[in-house]
Amino acid sequence: MMRRTGFLLASLVAAVVLASAVALAVTPLYPDLKTLKPTDLRFATATINGSTHQVLRFSNTVWNAGQGRLELRAKTVKTTSGRKSRVSQRIYDDAGGYTSKNVGDMVYHASHSHFHFEDFAEYELWTRTEYDNWLASGRTQGQAQRRGTKTTFCLMDVRLVQSLPGSPASAQYATCGQTLQGISVGWGDKYRYSLPDQWIDLGTSRLADGNYALRSIADPKNRIYESANKSDTSRESPQANEAVTFFTVQGGTVTITG
Repeated sequence: MMRRTGFLLASLVAAVVLASAVALAVTPLYPDLKTLKPTDLRFATATINGSTHQVLRFSNTVWNAGQGRLELRAKTVKTTSGRKSRVSQRIYDDAGGYTSKNVGDMVYHASHSHFHFEDFAEYELWTRTEYDNWLASGRTQGQAQRRGTKTTFCLMDVRLVQSLPGSPASAQYATCGQTLQGISVGWGDKYRYSLPDQWIDLGTSRLADGNYALRSIADPKNRIYESANKSDTSRESPQANEAVTFFTVQGGTVTITG
């Protein structure tokens, strides 16, 4: 009887050790956000706060170059500021499981008629000289001439940017849902220049002739987990999630350079 009990105990210990080893072997599959260089730059006018403004319109694409999908789940809660949902990011692993991390909020975007995740992107307009000086200072001295006001986005699969291991053949996040949004591996979320608020507000006049830099940053406040505990600066930093388009303005015409 003691031999049998000892055998059962040893088997139980072995099972626990094996289960622990399997658990330790599970690898989280994180997304890796990248930004393509803004395209389709053009001047236009827009009505902002009841008056006509000059704007610089452009198209922007944020895509997922990671091993895992970016998936956001939202749950509506009561707040004093109106319609808002608390958002958690599901981080899937190679065993089919997942963990959840709280990452922010979704808010209702009236001009787009759907819910957007807050603080997902940032746009900066620099003169080329100021931008080069900022880089030369180690990104410590100087600031953008203007910033975009639109920082909230609906995340979805708009186009396949690059076929990677784990990339689905078709869009998996195809709607701007109130409770579920995301970007699949290899897919990008493109906001075309023609969409509302997809611009830099220039005020009452267009840009003067000269050289400029348009900088786009995905997840500038580092809300999204792209690595364990957000510890990998090669993924988590604004520099890792940025793209810059250089352009000139001559006689009211925008020309992309470089």
